[in-house]
Amino acid sequence: MIEKITRAAPDHIPAVDRTAGPLPLSGAQRALYLVELLHPGTPMYNITVAIRLEGPLNVPRLRDAVARVVARHEALRTTFTRGTTAPFEPAQRINTPYTDLPLVELNAADGAVQATADAAHAQNVTSAAEDLDAAALRLAQTWADEPFDLERGPLLRTRLLKVEPDRHLLVVTMHQLISDGRSLQVFFDTLAEEYARTPQATDPIPSPADTDPQPSAHILQFVDYAAWQRRRPIDADQLDWWRDRLAGVPTVLRLPTDRHRPAVAGPHGGSHCHALRSGVMEPALRLAQDLRVTPFVLVLTAYATFLSRLADTSDVLVGVPVSARDRAELDDMIGFFATTLPVLVQAGPDRSFADLCRSVQSELLDVLTHQDVTMEQLAAELAPERDPGHAPLVQAFFSLEQEPVVSPRLPGLRATAFDLPPSGAKADLDMMIFRAADTRDDFDMTITYRTDLFEATTIALLVAQFERLLAAAVADPTAPLASLPGPIKGVPPLPYPARPDVPSPPPVPAEDVTGPPRLTPRPAQAVPHGAPAASAGPAMEQHLVEIWREVLGREDVGLDDNFFDLGGTSFALATVHTLIGTRTGATTPLVSLLEFPTITTLARHLTGDTRTEHPVAQPTGQARTARLRDRRTRLQQRRPGQGTSA
Repeated sequence: MIEKITRAAPDHIPAVDRTAGPLPLSGAQRALYLVELLHPGTPMYNITVAIRLEGPLNVPRLRDAVARVVARHEALRTTFTRGTTAPFEPAQRINTPYTDLPLVELNAADGAVQATADAAHAQNVTSAAEDLDAAALRLAQTWADEPFDLERGPLLRTRLLKVEPDRHLLVVTMHQLISDGRSLQVFFDTLAEEYARTPQATDPIPSPADTDPQPSAHILQFVDYAAWQRRRPIDADQLDWWRDRLAGVPTVLRLPTDRHRPAVAGPHGGSHCHALRSGVMEPALRLAQDLRVTPFVLVLTAYATFLSRLADTSDVLVGVPVSARDRAELDDMIGFFATTLPVLVQAGPDRSFADLCRSVQSELLDVLTHQDVTMEQLAAELAPERDPGHAPLVQAFFSLEQEPVVSPRLPGLRATAFDLPPSGAKADLDMMIFRAADTRDDFDMTITYRTDLFEATTIALLVAQFERLLAAAVADPTAPLASLPGPIKGVPPLPYPARPDVPSPPPVPAEDVTGPPRLTPRPAQAVPHGAPAASAGPAMEQHLVEIWREVLGREDVGLDDNFFDLGGTSFALATVHTLIGTRTGATTPLVSLLEFPTITTLARHLTGDTRTEHPVAQPTGQARTARLRDRRTRLQQRRPGQGTSA
């Protein structure tokens, strides 16, 4: 996480009256909630940490400590509801405190590994303990992949797994709507504080009977920050800086993939874990010191360089997480303060790695001084042509922490943390790096990726090649980027079919890491010309025209107009989805409205017409340019007084 530059004179954050009406979401929460509406019931935004506890654990005291942490932080007992009246804005609901720490014992029913561990115990105690730990982590991973119900909640799950009498695994899962990386550490710091307390007879444990909705005025909670943040106007100067900085920069990173990109990006993902050993990272950390850049910048530069070689482009946008905790009162608060912003890396082949590192450091500092503009606002301004097949603006993410994911501590116990990534993908490629626990310069790297684009063998090969490029760049930072090892260009495409209903050939075996990955460049998106002659569902089309006019606030709505070209936003589309259900009775996933963005194609889809696979041709040339210009004008007209525009 990159810390936000502190404001010189921050304005006051007032406490919100919890009884005055719906509690708003922050801008980042609002955008993430929309993603959850598009892909409900997935673990894509679950954050899970497993803590191995060795020693005499007082389970009742730990359960009480968890209850006190939940009572102290409103975010941990917050759920989210959809708006029921225009403009259908979602709201936060703060629930009463609760206690939930079920204890599960690892036994033979948890898998064959238990029997293996028992047999190994007679020969090697260490091996048996390792097998038990592996079985425990596998069970914890299944817990990590359980989705949350955002409306019913709770959005925090804590479970305790008893491996042996003095060996436990505490598994903590939060939804990202209520948490971020810093929040995890705050949770475990507060847990340690509460666990260390001596229980008093006059010190009752919080329970659902504690129903005071308004905390002490001097204790700020995340909902106070969210309401304050939504009231702040968009900074026009910062938005202008972003527009100038990214003018002409490609907003789609066309990576070669094993499969053709689907029409609508799905949430399914995989993870590949890899250890960056001290033999690679120690020289990298020394070079960062010599260049006077941060380790984050150095590895980000190597990652962007690798992506530029892979996509055969010099300009690469990489999404990086940025912390919005810009004042002291937010530091120990649990909540979703993270945002993602694009960093432009101009990896020209003649530049040296050292020169590019310094350039990226400067670029990152500029980003940090212009980060009041959210990714959603940037996407609306800079990538108005929405393609549901990929995320707007950036499709590759990067993060690096010089500390372990969390540093837990409970009195009288030895605590070791394990990160359990969810089985979901937020982007095409997402590289996350943390310093390994109890080591000096070893780092743990996890790559999450979309499984509808990449094979696991391909990702393993890319990871090995990235490490090779990083080591070579650190060994000779003055050499041109073109001389660094990387994927070889011009690899002929594999014969994967263009249509998803045609069977794919068997996976290609992984090659040696010294060879190029055999990947398929993404083909250009062909736009069919001419719509079918017949019109499906005239009554449905008329309903949709009325809904679009109401939501968009304009009368010039054509049957073949693209919703986003007319000034529509993502949340406006969610409003359309709600109105379709209430007024027509038609049911369809929200994501289908992205796949069928015109009234003609959407009406066919909703009425079951088989021609939905033939979308109407989109306007081109001057008509298209005029539509986009009109949309940008409408966005700018909505800007004054708007805290967020998605």
